[in-house]
Amino acid sequence: MTGRDNAANRRWASALCRWAIPDDLVAAAAETPYFFSHAVFAAAADAALDRADDTVSDAVAKEALPDGGAVLDVGVGAGAASLRLPAGHVIGVDPDAELLEAFTARAARRGIRSTAIQGAWPDVESRTPSVHVVVCHHVVYNVGDLAGFATALTAHAGRRVVIELTAVHPMTWLSPYWEALHGIRQPDRPTADDAVALLTGLGLEVRQQRWRRPVQMIGENDADAVARIARRLCLPLDRHEELARVLARDPPPTERDVVTLWWEGRGDP
Repeated sequence: MTGRDNAANRRWASALCRWAIPDDLVAAAAETPYFFSHAVFAAAADAALDRADDTVSDAVAKEALPDGGAVLDVGVGAGAASLRLPAGHVIGVDPDAELLEAFTARAARRGIRSTAIQGAWPDVESRTPSVHVVVCHHVVYNVGDLAGFATALTAHAGRRVVIELTAVHPMTWLSPYWEALHGIRQPDRPTADDAVALLTGLGLEVRQQRWRRPVQMIGENDADAVARIARRLCLPLDRHEELARVLARDPPPTERDVVTLWWEGRGDP
């Protein structure tokens, strides 16, 4: 059984819902705590394209990709996961038009044919062609229906699906600050292990490798770190000094555990 009727899928969705910030804190905040920076995604892509060595996820994708083959990158951002692969054509799916422009510009500079599809996955699957390899990095913790999401990925991959995700929820690093400054205990699920159990339950033969990489895609490592973290924590300006003291005692991590998952596709590129 797949999709929303899968019990493991319902547990995954329920666990994600528990990460929602309390409504009263969001309502009282000067700015929404749910934000991201386009510049952070662009910087992450440029760092990936400049890197000399392959990550685990790169190597697993390259292993299944024929030279000049086609890649689908779901949640493409600016192309960090896909544009360093030896692909002749990269299809990028993302809801954000500005990020898709950043992706196509970087693809053009590298001489890679690209197609940008704006929208959320799997809503756009009907207008997305099948490819040799599907990659999807740091998206699944935003996906309530992970079973349906993964099933659509699998149907579009002729050879392999490669997912990269943090070992625990990507906002786990904020948990000590939520407790210190608001007295709120954050959840400890779902995790990558929960994702593996769900995917295996779909009949996928999932392989995995855990490794470490620098923290990225957050944008907390610059001169505005205190203000950015305060915004995520819904803290007013008069509590920034308090946050700074907490951060001095317990600095944010610079590395974190990530997991690469992969399985064989069932599509026909």
